[in-house]
Amino acid sequence: MFDALKGMAGLGGLMKDLPRIRERLGQARAELAEMTVQAEVGGGAVTVVADGQMRIRSVKVDPAMLSSLIDAAVGADQSMAEDLITSGVNAALERAQEMIGNHLKEAAGELGIPLPPGGIPGLL
Repeated sequence: MFDALKGMAGLGGLMKDLPRIRERLGQARAELAEMTVQAEVGGGAVTVVADGQMRIRSVKVDPAMLSSLIDAAVGADQSMAEDLITSGVNAALERAQEMIGNHLKEAAGELGIPLPPGGIPGLL
């Protein structure tokens, strides 16, 4: 019974701080929109940059790899390039998720809000 009362008191405190929490989360969202991560695959053959909004900002393919694709007829090289690009995009998005989680954990810590393990998916 006393635990329930403690929980209600904690909820009341959160409700009181709601404007400050919203402001900080809005600030975190704006900061994340400007933050980027980069992933390279295939020894640098493909480089992908993603941002804190889970958007791909750029995909760069090494010119040597690109010219070998142009020189070769459709075949194994094209498949390899497609696999590298897919891997690069997935790696960049995974790094972006990590970046978002770390940034939200930091913001929550500043607000004194404990996050459960794994954070709060989909908060932004």
